Amino acid sequence: MPHSSLTHTPTRPLVIDGVSRSFGDRRVLSDISFTASPGDRLALIGENGTGKSTLLRIAAGLDTADAGSVSRPPRTGMLAQELPFPATTPVRAVLDDALAEPLAALADIERAAAGVAADPSDDASAELYSAALDRAELLGAWQIEPRVAAVLSGLSLGAVPHDRPIGELSGGERVRLALAALLLAAPDALLLDEPSNHLDDAAIAYLESVLTDWRGLVVFASHDRTLIDRVATRVLDLDPRALRSTELADAASFLGQDPAGAEPAAKDQGATERATTDDPGAGMGVRVHGTRPGGYSALRAERAAELRRWRDRYAAEQRSIADLTHEIEVGSREVNRKHESKSESRISKKFYSDKDSRVTARRARNATVRLETLELDRVRRPPEPLRFAGIGDPDEPRADTPTLLEATDLSVHGRLAPVSLGVSAGGRILITGPNGSGKSTLLRVMAGELAADGGVVTLADGMSCALLHQETTFVDPSRTAEAWYFATLGADLAEERPLAGAGLLSRRDLGRPVGQLSIGQQRRVALAALVARPPEILLLDEPSNHLSLALVDELEEALSTFAGAVVIASHDRWLRERWAGHELRISPAQPAGSGHSTAPVQWIRDLPDAGHQPVTRPEGAHR
Repeated sequence: MPHSSLTHTPTRPLVIDGVSRSFGDRRVLSDISFTASPGDRLALIGENGTGKSTLLRIAAGLDTADAGSVSRPPRTGMLAQELPFPATTPVRAVLDDALAEPLAALADIERAAAGVAADPSDDASAELYSAALDRAELLGAWQIEPRVAAVLSGLSLGAVPHDRPIGELSGGERVRLALAALLLAAPDALLLDEPSNHLDDAAIAYLESVLTDWRGLVVFASHDRTLIDRVATRVLDLDPRALRSTELADAASFLGQDPAGAEPAAKDQGATERATTDDPGAGMGVRVHGTRPGGYSALRAERAAELRRWRDRYAAEQRSIADLTHEIEVGSREVNRKHESKSESRISKKFYSDKDSRVTARRARNATVRLETLELDRVRRPPEPLRFAGIGDPDEPRADTPTLLEATDLSVHGRLAPVSLGVSAGGRILITGPNGSGKSTLLRVMAGELAADGGVVTLADGMSCALLHQETTFVDPSRTAEAWYFATLGADLAEERPLAGAGLLSRRDLGRPVGQLSIGQQRRVALAALVARPPEILLLDEPSNHLSLALVDELEEALSTFAGAVVIASHDRWLRERWAGHELRISPAQPAGSGHSTAPVQWIRDLPDAGHQPVTRPEGAHR
């Protein structure tokens, strides 16, 4: 059955008209406009911190725009990243809350039926009963039980007891339960923020089928390249554009403009350099891309070409600025030099000197006018290419030790069945498996952050492991990003490889508390600290989660030249389909006495390159 099980067809669109939003003096969104109609599935993309979540919250009515208007369907729902219930709330109560309308319709039928039974001749009771039947039919109230079973099974929650408190669920289970609740509520407008995070292959396939069949409209912010390819009918792009530098917030203030971009009231000396601006220029309007053969792949190539043109124009303008500035300075020196001498021996040449001075001064004035015109019209500085310190250095020597790490029969009760693997110098291993199979647990044990209940991990002398966690947490969220970076790396290394130089966080965000950064920006800070001092073994847990499309693409490219070993756990289908190393698939740990196999490891991709061969393989495993 269609998962948006309403029998009526939604007709009201979502209209975003000129929406702007700032937080203090920080502009997030400026003049965003688009329309989504029933049947549209719009993918919202952009760099971390460009306002995707803010735009979704404004569209849902959970936040208020500073300017502009929003017209939304009356039944609009947004995926909550955290369930709005106490930790003691049972799963059943969350589901019943999502099904409040059809359950209320069934209750209305019972009350109306009781009225008709009490007085069959009462026309009012008969009308109430008929209206209750119609509403129950409209809301699909008769299909509640099969709908619940289908949604929970599709999102890998079928085995979760309905009386279990949500506080006992894992983080991934809570996110999937929130998604299940939203799908069961079946709103006309479905707003989703990173809906594929924490979903395994089966759950993502189910979500794709649901979104493709949704009768209403869908707007989803996502970094899942395959999901965008397969589901989106259009792409809304909030990424920075080649805007005039004077259109941006901080450049406007430097040049004496008001936020609306009025002409400069006054321009102080040095405004030219300062107007290069650190405002990222994101969230300034929205570009709409239609679908086409190749989907995200075609869009990716188009955006890369646009960025090249932007950088070429910026470089040409900077050369022109340097030339004009030089011409003005030389002209000024020439005029002064020609007026310095008043000696009588040169009086005969005064006429010609004055003439030359007038010509030189005119050229300098012309250059000044051209420079001022260029200052007002030139594009802002394009985003810096991302730099990953030692990760992307192909000349970095590899470890001489052939076996960097060997793990034998690692297990954690109830979370990880026995697993054995070896990590070779320069090796590449991708760990896959359904939710609950223990991928994150395995990485934490390998990193020495979690003790195994069984098995042994042997790390070669002088070798180090470092882990990028799936979720980033900070002990003190009030500490600024730059202060945390300094404390984590130490002053010497932090100064040698500054956070600002990594291209992972805008300079204007360096002094913001980490707790005020977006989830994606927090992961960028953690990634910057990790790659500033890359270990011999780099462990990455769902590295594409919460990171922008451009960043994930560049990270994957950098990893291809990393001299050390890389072990990645990921559900990212785009990454997995293009993976050039080994793939290790693990299965969930089985309860004792279940009768299932206790050898859950399968090497499904094993390359013949001896330098990358796993050191050990669990007994009975096969390729």
